[in-house]
Amino acid sequence: MRRILRRQLYDNFHSLRFQLGLLALLLFFSVNGFVYSWKMEQQREEDARIEADVERIYESATTVAEAADRSFKVISKPLGTEFMAEGGFNWFHDTVWVSAMWPPVRLDSMRTTNNWMRRFELLDWTVIVRYVLSFLCIVLAYNAVSGELESGTLRLVLANPVSRSAFLGGKLLAHLATLQVATVVGSLVSLLILSLHGVLELNGQLAQSYLLFLLGSGAYATLFLLLGAGISVLTRNSASALVFLVTAWTLIVVVIPQTAYLVAVRAVAPTGNMGRWFGEFQREQQEALIAEGLFPRLPEIAATDGYNLEKRYARRIEELVEEGDREIRGAYRRNQVQYDLARAIHMISPGYSFQYAVEALLGAGVVRFQSFHEQGYRYRDELRAFLREKDAVDPESPHVPFLATFMSTAALDADEIPRFAQAELALEDRVAAGTTPIAILILETGLAFLFAVVAFQRTEVG
Repeated sequence: MRRILRRQLYDNFHSLRFQLGLLALLLFFSVNGFVYSWKMEQQREEDARIEADVERIYESATTVAEAADRSFKVISKPLGTEFMAEGGFNWFHDTVWVSAMWPPVRLDSMRTTNNWMRRFELLDWTVIVRYVLSFLCIVLAYNAVSGELESGTLRLVLANPVSRSAFLGGKLLAHLATLQVATVVGSLVSLLILSLHGVLELNGQLAQSYLLFLLGSGAYATLFLLLGAGISVLTRNSASALVFLVTAWTLIVVVIPQTAYLVAVRAVAPTGNMGRWFGEFQREQQEALIAEGLFPRLPEIAATDGYNLEKRYARRIEELVEEGDREIRGAYRRNQVQYDLARAIHMISPGYSFQYAVEALLGAGVVRFQSFHEQGYRYRDELRAFLREKDAVDPESPHVPFLATFMSTAALDADEIPRFAQAELALEDRVAAGTTPIAILILETGLAFLFAVVAFQRTEVG
């Protein structure tokens, strides 16, 4: 096998196919470096502006009552590895509006000012691997066996003490090593551009993410190399193998993913416009309270009966907040069902099993959005508990939660108000989230391995 490996490596590195493929990868990775340098610089400026706006909201709350009456905006900051796997960062909500009173948690998107611009897929590393690297696998592997059959060299090689497994293994390992070298060189160029622009922090976390990406791209490339070798054996003709492989590549990488959205939309009813739905829910609940005769009175009138009506109103609001939480979570779960169906169809394509696996392992994508959403709820509860505790120690406060007019007017140091700090996913949570796409990618690679081995073992070389 080592002799086959060395020979194929020599041929690969001296072939025009590899040199052009390396140039193509260098071009795409270079573009990635420049695009994400500009994008990450813009994100830093936007984050600084948003954080300043958020801090002004906190500083404007000088009493418990004012803090209770505010809606605070918390944002999900970028991971810093979006150039590897964007993970829907432009699509998912990156902002949560949190209020200690009514309404409940509300999700929003703040970074992209032009929503139309979010329709474009960004050139992250997973996109480069999904399209460019998989096509280079075909270019290298389409004549891996058929070329040897056509020239008659396969019969001569196997006449020596070289097994078919050793021949095929040497060929595939050489192609994989060649592609991994090209991927490493291209990705290092991207990292160099990003670091020169000062938007990249070189640390252990980045190194871990980089190794996980290389591992995923290696598994993905192996699948296409095996597929290419298998078809090369079956066709026994390089031109036919290339036609079959390009057709299969188009179906697997382009056609199947494009149908996923259409199938999901037709199969699962959407929830509609979430912002409009949320506004209607608020209006319906407010009308229900008025119909029950529950509405706040003037403070001097309410004090005459010990704020009895207002306390009943607050208890009812608390029930409605819980109901609102359930309704909002339910609406997002329905959206999640539609999204999960599209993802399931996507993962038939090895490109998307690779992409979703990398996103999960890096802590990006839908799993990060879900975690951020839940953290928004927990922060809302933390903020509410803090303000109620502050209100409870003021003997002059009517102590009516959910009604800022009937809460403490004692001075409040804005620095005491708890701030939101997003916790990133632990490694075990990321691995758990990536279990399905990783398993599918391994299964598909295993099937491609069986296909290539069985086809090669049964082929006639005479």
